[in-house]
Amino acid sequence: MTKTLQVAALGALLAAGTVVASAGAAHAAPSNCSDTYTTFTYEVFCGKGDGEFQAVVRCYRIGSSNYTTRYGQWRRPNTVRSVAKCTTSEEPASGYWRFR
Repeated sequence: MTKTLQVAALGALLAAGTVVASAGAAHAAPSNCSDTYTTFTYEVFCGKGDGEFQAVVRCYRIGSSNYTTRYGQWRRPNTVRSVAKCTTSEEPASGYWRFR
């Protein structure tokens, strides 16, 4: 019976250590973000935070009702902009940014 209690106690300690370790890995999402549209692009810049951000744009095909979603590069805050590009036969209809 004592061996069973020791194994249970060890399991509880390991589980508690896992919880503490994962709690320390939390990140603050990028913040202080701004965006802009150009003729063929949607661009995002985030100035603060951890993790990464990405520009996402829905491109409207001129002369049709088709939309295509295009993605910029994942970027770290306070480095460079993420730029999602439409083709020359499309124009940006709407855009947003996302985090990971």
